[in-house]
Amino acid sequence: MDELIRILKAEELTCVVLQKQRLYKEHANGILPILHLLDQGQLQGAQLVDKVIGKAAALLMVRGEVRQLHACVISSHALEIFQQYNLPVTYDEQVPYIINRTKTGMCPMEACVMDVNDPELAEQLLRKKVTEMKSMQNA
Repeated sequence: MDELIRILKAEELTCVVLQKQRLYKEHANGILPILHLLDQGQLQGAQLVDKVIGKAAALLMVRGEVRQLHACVISSHALEIFQQYNLPVTYDEQVPYIINRTKTGMCPMEACVMDVNDPELAEQLLRKKVTEMKSMQNA
């Protein structure tokens, strides 16, 4: 894990995943990289280091069957999910919740799943939210 953390910080990445001796690097923000890795089956049994993990990302990581992870910043809601599902996690900093990009409130993805603890249901809700947000940007 120490090497993955070093790579994340040195290359200014948002997410690094090691699965079956293959390394995946992500630069994009938010949950889109996690959704992409989930779709590609690259989370199962993986070690993952992420810059920011909120409840939305945590539920997707549980859904994808990540084996071990480290967060630079983690929300208390995400930490509760990892504890509920007995997923080993280390982190540098814990915050009450993940803030949105305009710094005016909670991240919309974390807010979307605040009352959800089921990874499958969370994935459905998050995919719908991503679609809604993309259509709003294109309008």
